Amino acid sequence: MEPEHKKKKKKVKKTSLTKEIKEKIEPVIKASKQVAPSTPKKANTVGAAAKKTDTKLYCICKTPYEDTKFYVGCDLCNDWFHGTCVGVSETDAKTMDEFICKECSKQNQIVEEKELYCLCKQPYDDLQFYIGCDFCQDWFHGTCVGITQIEAAGIKQYRCPNCCDKNDQNLIELRKLSTKEIDGLKRLHRSLKSHKMAWPFQQPVDATDIPDYYEQIKEPMDFETMSKKLREKKYTTLAEFVADVSRIFNNCRIFNPPDSSFYKCAEVLDNFFVQKLKGFKNTLMKGR
Repeated sequence: MEPEHKKKKKKVKKTSLTKEIKEKIEPVIKASKQVAPSTPKKANTVGAAAKKTDTKLYCICKTPYEDTKFYVGCDLCNDWFHGTCVGVSETDAKTMDEFICKECSKQNQIVEEKELYCLCKQPYDDLQFYIGCDFCQDWFHGTCVGITQIEAAGIKQYRCPNCCDKNDQNLIELRKLSTKEIDGLKRLHRSLKSHKMAWPFQQPVDATDIPDYYEQIKEPMDFETMSKKLREKKYTTLAEFVADVSRIFNNCRIFNPPDSSFYKCAEVLDNFFVQKLKGFKNTLMKGR
């Protein structure tokens, strides 16, 4: 049985790793929402007689507890803050799922930046699709291990390259392709290009038509560029080829709304690619 957040991770493109980061910067995260309508829970545990002698300082303003003020509790450090000091009203607090103070937010960011994922050892990027290994619990870019987002949704148990032995069929995406296998890759590419839903992805996006495209999309890809890379023998593994096809579809999903014709083309073509890819992988395994 795999964790719920890991199942979700395999099926969606953008997922935060905040839960894992919280576990790294605080052993126990408060389970319930920490909002004190009138008095903070910490002060209540001291008792009324002790309040007069309580010398602890609260909030960013570092002042003693005042029972006439409204406080909100940080869900990470369990400290308490005046609503007026952190810009949270009593009304706002009632609808908040959690409150994280400024200092904890900084620590959260530091941990996130230090944590490296995948074979490429890069910090987490919420624009990338990740798949979680069910054996080592590490996370990998689909583009680095040759797994598409739609393909991952059908994988019940994923074993990453680090957890595979050299004869494991899961490594088929990372094995060097023979000349004959690259010819098969070219046929797979032609079937994608000739699909009726492939029209938005044939050539690079023209920046004069869409000026802000390259501000949002940092790894552009299209079928014409892939054709050139195939001619120049730039693809040596299946994972490299799958990575570029995935970039085409992921870029489209990032830039376009779900109800657009471009987004719908990406969805249809991605499903078509997964079916073709499955057949190609079977051919590779039979030939080894």
